[in-house]
Amino acid sequence: MMSLLRIVAVEDQGVVSAKVIIPHPNESGMRRDEGGNIVPAHFVQEAEVKLNGDSLFEMQLGPSVSRNPFLQYRFKGKMGDKMSVMCKDNHGVVFTGEALVK
Repeated sequence: MMSLLRIVAVEDQGVVSAKVIIPHPNESGMRRDEGGNIVPAHFVQEAEVKLNGDSLFEMQLGPSVSRNPFLQYRFKGKMGDKMSVMCKDNHGVVFTGEALVK
C-alpha cells in the first residue's frame, strides 16, 4: 500500500468540504509515445471514502479520468472526524490517505 494521497477536510457549520489529490499518471492505453508505441493503460479504477471507519461512499473511475485526479465533495461531519480514502489502480496498486477534519 502506498500513502500518497493529499487530503484536506474543513468543517463549516456542520458541513465538511473535502479535497483529495491522487498523484497518478492515469494513462488510457490509447495514447502513443514519441516512438509511435502505445502507452499501456494505467489508471485509477476505484475509490472508497470512509468517515470514522464507516463507508461514506464508493466510486468507480476509468481511463478517461485526467492525470493526478482532483476530487472534491461535501458531507455532514464535525471537527475531529477521521476521513480515510483508498484508491486502487488497474495494476492492483492501492493508494491510501487519512486526514482529520479541521
